[in-house]
Amino acid sequence: MYPVGAGYSDVGRAREHNEDSFYVGDGRGLYVVADGMGGHACGEVASSMAIHDVSSYVGERYRELDRMRKEGASSESLAEIAQAAVELANTSIYDKGLDSREQRGMGCTLTMMLVVGAKAVMGHVGDTRLYLYRNGKVSQLSQDHTMANELAMAGLIEKEEIATHQYAHVLSRAVGTKEVAKVDTLVFDVLPGDRFLICSDGLSEYLEDEAWIARQLQGDDLEAIAQELVSYANTVGGSDNITAVVVEIRADDPEIEIVDEMSVDLSHKFTALESVFLFDDLSLALLTRVLDACEVIDYEPGDVVIREGDACQQLMVVVDGRFVVSHGGHQDGEMGQGEHAGATTLLSPRRARATVSARIPGRMLVLHRRPFWQLVRARPWLGVGLLERLGRQLSLDLDASLEKRDDGDPETLEPRERV
Repeated sequence: MYPVGAGYSDVGRAREHNEDSFYVGDGRGLYVVADGMGGHACGEVASSMAIHDVSSYVGERYRELDRMRKEGASSESLAEIAQAAVELANTSIYDKGLDSREQRGMGCTLTMMLVVGAKAVMGHVGDTRLYLYRNGKVSQLSQDHTMANELAMAGLIEKEEIATHQYAHVLSRAVGTKEVAKVDTLVFDVLPGDRFLICSDGLSEYLEDEAWIARQLQGDDLEAIAQELVSYANTVGGSDNITAVVVEIRADDPEIEIVDEMSVDLSHKFTALESVFLFDDLSLALLTRVLDACEVIDYEPGDVVIREGDACQQLMVVVDGRFVVSHGGHQDGEMGQGEHAGATTLLSPRRARATVSARIPGRMLVLHRRPFWQLVRARPWLGVGLLERLGRQLSLDLDASLEKRDDGDPETLEPRERV
């Protein structure tokens, strides 16, 4: 697999000069959009510096990245590279801003995507955006770092209010305006046929719903798609600089059969996660973060996943195969694709109440308690939602157990989960 991209930028109808910058580097698998801020052409300086620093840093790690393309890249390594690249840009811009009063406070927003083999990583600060087009659907992978969006995530305003809110364009994060930048990274699998749009807010403010974006990202000519999106933004307003970078993941012919297997496999993993009450309505970006925190474990017939009485503090979700659930040596049932156990132990560890073993070859996604809490702490608003769901589930389990006791059932306070 290999990426191919094209980009286009325009000053728009209201600005005197273009403070957006972009980079399309097929050879490095690197694509970046930066939107400058600061006035007096300082924004243009900041965005240009960011592009230069990020592309140079990735270029310096070429041998390491080439090895990753051949041998496979870990999520941790890719996230570290994106983090370091953006942090380098932040330091350069911040230091330059200290050199003169005119440039003090200059900065930019930035979204980068680095493709390494079958994986990619996003490095993101601000309100530039990254969209994924896959199987006819579009999902926004980045999250706007604006005050209005932060208010919506905190539940203080509705999502529908963001676009017209007085803080809609007030940034909560930027590159270069502070000594340390808080970089949002996301590692995800890529498949041939995937298309990505990286754009500045001069375009995103005019984008319609995701179905509309999906239609615009179809077609054979990537450069024409980028130009048409910029032209559209100019036609309907053009109130800011406008930049679009369109990237497609392509496969060599011999890879097509492997690619089909990868697509089905990734689909099974997402389907399994979405079957769990914790994750049933999360966005693709958030599901991707959860999937990245999970361990995929293969089991052969007879392999034991967990034994009755073992310490249990992990969520187990069946990706494929069949798993036998037994209690006291007697089979109670089976688990198939999408079925899960142990969700509430992420909140309150306990002993397993049953033994789970593989009946046929299969796989499970296992989310251990520690990675779960790392995810919760790193994403507070996501964490609040997940913890609320876990709390509700524990409450339901308690109610069910009390009903059993009231009905004379000798078992007391037994959660509804079988494991």
